Amino acid sequence: MNRRAFLKGSAVAMYGVGSVPAWLARASAQTPKRRKILVAVFQRGAADGLNIVIPYGDAQYYRLRPTISIPKTSVVDLDGFYGLHPSLTPLKAIYDAGHLAIITATGSPDATRSHFDAQDYMESGTPGQRGTRDGWLNRAIAKQSQPSAVRAVAVGPQLPRILRGDTPRSQLAALAGFVSAIRKLRRHSNRCIPMLWIMSSPEPPKKRSKQCACSIP
Repeated sequence: MNRRAFLKGSAVAMYGVGSVPAWLARASAQTPKRRKILVAVFQRGAADGLNIVIPYGDAQYYRLRPTISIPKTSVVDLDGFYGLHPSLTPLKAIYDAGHLAIITATGSPDATRSHFDAQDYMESGTPGQRGTRDGWLNRAIAKQSQPSAVRAVAVGPQLPRILRGDTPRSQLAALAGFVSAIRKLRRHSNRCIPMLWIMSSPEPPKKRSKQCACSIP
């Protein structure tokens, strides 16, 4: 999925529900006892941040962008100074509900003019150091007390730079395939669990083999 499709699809989805979606409300209301889950979406490519979250309250924005600025009458106001591009109007309800935070004027301390180097530094977490072999998220999950290949899962055609490294992690070409595999596993679990119990019984092997058979295609 490319950046444009993701942004457009997200906005349309939010517009369709008319307000803060139920899944977002549930996620924000989870108790401290539940473990936290980080979802990182890295949108590769370039985007004009000043025309996404627009500082329309700053006269300099219009003075320096006489031909590409977004008219004030079209900006979706957030706080009297910043506003959203009109195509992102559905996100306004989520912002007003306190479920969306926008961080502006951020960037890398490295002054590279290379788009590709800048992208790599964002994922390696080591600005200015091209030789870093692993990604910052792979290093972060290495700090976990119980390493697991399913503790970090990437969805996409290839493993992203952010997750490359020695710590176990998984990569799925598409989320739909993962969901399908889980459903298939659940369908077979009723046969597999009895099998584990039977195989641990003291009965002779021949008798046990007739009692169960389990395979997951």
